[in-house]
Amino acid sequence: AIGCYRAYLQSWCVPEFDTSENGHYEATQIYHPLLTDPVGNNVDLKRGIILTGSNASGKSTMLKTLTIGAILAQSINTVPALYYRAPAYKIYTSLALTDDILAGESYYMTEIKSLKRIIDEGGQDGVPLLACVDEVLRGTNTIERIAASCVILKGLSSVKGMIITATHDLELARLLSDEYDNYHFEETIEGNDISFAYKMLPGAATTKNAIKLLEIVGYDEAITKEAARLAGIMERDGIGAI
Repeated sequence: AIGCYRAYLQSWCVPEFDTSENGHYEATQIYHPLLTDPVGNNVDLKRGIILTGSNASGKSTMLKTLTIGAILAQSINTVPALYYRAPAYKIYTSLALTDDILAGESYYMTEIKSLKRIIDEGGQDGVPLLACVDEVLRGTNTIERIAASCVILKGLSSVKGMIITATHDLELARLLSDEYDNYHFEETIEGNDISFAYKMLPGAATTKNAIKLLEIVGYDEAITKEAARLAGIMERDGIGAI
């Protein structure tokens, strides 16, 4: 079965396992194995990262790519990449969460419980942790989200292993620059066309596209112009300015 899977993959390698205690994650042209025409990325992560970027640029897919790469490495000794070297991690994620109506839990309750189990597990037995978190605390208001996310991620930065977080909150990239390295994805907009390179780049994101995407899919011009005007005011004077 593993041989058939290797034949199916675009490219693959046998992983090298790092027995040191640094938790570094290194890979060459690693990609998501379910994509028809995947874009490979080179990563050399020496500490946790905060991944920013606009909508649909590739952040969530990158988290899943790194997680799947580690799981396949540690299970079937096969990684969808040209090269892979990392420790044997304990792997935890907080990805693609939903509310649970049967359990009576809102999205936010589901999310904070998911994060709590990562916090509780970190450093328990000395095995490096690989934890991937998508849009930390998206289920609550902006001010409390950024404040709580900052404190939680700062605490996790001392855990042995690798914490990888994707967020739209550019403030976190700035507030946590001493604890995390910043990477981003970006887009190219020409007229009403938007395209993505799906390449992870160093540094925090410098562009936004949410309102532009409203325009591209056909929202009324009155909506997009007013949204852009309000966004400009909030960016300049803060949320309370409107």
